[in-house]
Amino acid sequence: MIPACMSSDTDPRRFPAAALALVAASVAAGPAVLATAAPIAAAATAPARHPGAPPVGLATPAQLRSALEKAGKMLGKAEDALRGNDAGKVSLFLSRSDEYLEEFHAASGLQRLVQALKEARAAAGGAGTTAAGGSDAAGAAGTGAAETGASAADGTDLAEAAAAVRRARDLMTPVAEYTVLRQGAEAGHAALRAAGARDRAGFLAALDRLEAATLAPVLLARLREARDGISRGRLAMVRRDMQEGRAQVAAARRACDGLEYAGALSRASFALSVGSELLASDSVIAARHQIQKALRDLRRAAAAAPGGQQEALEQARAEAAEVWKRSGKSNSAEAGRLADIARRVETVRLQQR
Repeated sequence: MIPACMSSDTDPRRFPAAALALVAASVAAGPAVLATAAPIAAAATAPARHPGAPPVGLATPAQLRSALEKAGKMLGKAEDALRGNDAGKVSLFLSRSDEYLEEFHAASGLQRLVQALKEARAAAGGAGTTAAGGSDAAGAAGTGAAETGASAADGTDLAEAAAAVRRARDLMTPVAEYTVLRQGAEAGHAALRAAGARDRAGFLAALDRLEAATLAPVLLARLREARDGISRGRLAMVRRDMQEGRAQVAAARRACDGLEYAGALSRASFALSVGSELLASDSVIAARHQIQKALRDLRRAAAAAPGGQQEALEQARAEAAEVWKRSGKSNSAEAGRLADIARRVETVRLQQR
C-alpha cells in the first residue's frame, strides 16, 4: 500500500529505471559530473528576460523617473528650509535627495552604458573619434582596415565591438526616456550590420549616431554635478553657512533640471519626427497624438533651457502648435514643416555638453 503522504508521482517504484541508473552513475562518477551538470540545470531554470525589460539589477524608465522626481522634491524641501536657520533640517533633506540620486545612478546603468560605448569604439580601433573627425589612435593599420572594409587582423576587433554595441543597446532600456529611441535602435542595427560585413568605417559612423542618440556622457555629467552640489551644500551646513548652502543647492537644482531638459528634448525630437512621417502617410490621428506629446515636452524643455536656447524652443513649440491646429487632414506641406521643426529641436539637443 502507498502511504497516504505519498502520491503516485513520488512513488519510487514508479521512477523510471533509466533515470535511477543515470543518477547512480552520476554519483559514482564523483563531484566532477555533478559540477558540470549544475550550470546546465541553473541555465534551464533561470527565467528568460523579456525583450523590452531592462538588464537584471537595473530600473525601468518609470522607476528612474520616480527616483528623479523624489530627488527633486527633497531638493525643494531643502530650498525651503534654507530660508530659515535650521542647518540640520537642510542637511537631512539634502541627504535624502542624494539617496534618490544615488539610486538613479546605480539603477540607470549610465556608467555601464558609457563604458560599453567606449569599448565598442576602442575595439573597432576608433577610440576618441566621431564621424566628423579622424582617429589618431587607429594608426596605419586602422586606416588600411577602413579603406578595405575589413577589420584589422582577422576581424575579432569588430566582433568585440559588436558585442559591446549589444550591451549598450540593452543598457539603453532604463534611460529610454532620455534618449532618441528610434535613432538609437536604427544606429545599433546599422552598427551590427557593419560589423558583420567587416565594414569598420560604416561601424564607426553608426556608432557616432548611436552615441548621439543617447548622449550618455551628458546625462552622467548632469548627475554628477547634482550630487557634487548636494555634497558641497551639506558641507556648508556643517559650517552653518546658509548663503553658501543656497548657492550649492541652486547648482544641484540646475543639474537636476539639466537631466529633465535632456529627457524632454529627446522625447520631443522623437515625437516630432515620428509625427511628421505619420502626417505624410495619412495617419492623421496618430500624428496629432505625437504632436501633442511633443508640445508637452517642448514646454518642459523650454522651462529648463539655458538662456540661449529657451527662445528657440519656445519658437519651435509655437510653430508645432500651429501645425497641430492645421493637421485635421493629411497635408504634405505641414508634414514638411513638422520635419523642419524636428531637425531644429534635434540641433538644440545635440548642443548639450
